[in-house]
Amino acid sequence: MNNSKILKVGFAMVISLAPYSVKAATMEKGLDACADALVSELASSNGAPLDYSLSPESDASGSRLKRREMIHLDARDPNSQEVVARADCVVDNKGKVRRLVSVPLNAADAAERAASL
Repeated sequence: MNNSKILKVGFAMVISLAPYSVKAATMEKGLDACADALVSELASSNGAPLDYSLSPESDASGSRLKRREMIHLDARDPNSQEVVARADCVVDNKGKVRRLVSVPLNAADAAERAASL
């Protein structure tokens, strides 16, 4: 009987600690991961190192990521502000990029693609 109580208490402790160990990443982390993935892809195809900065209009709130989250990206030339690449990125709740899909340059802007969902 004593061993049974110990097992129940141990199981209760594991369950109570579970929410703290599986917290979802923030939207900001997901956005950074997607931007980094897009920049890496563009750099490898251009053969030159690239960097990125996020637009002040981007929604990188502190909200937690859902199981799968779609983030729409537009890469712009820093000098001309011309769109040089578009992509849709899927991240998981840990902020890991699961899929990065190129979108044609003639597609709608990222904000419009996000609003159409």
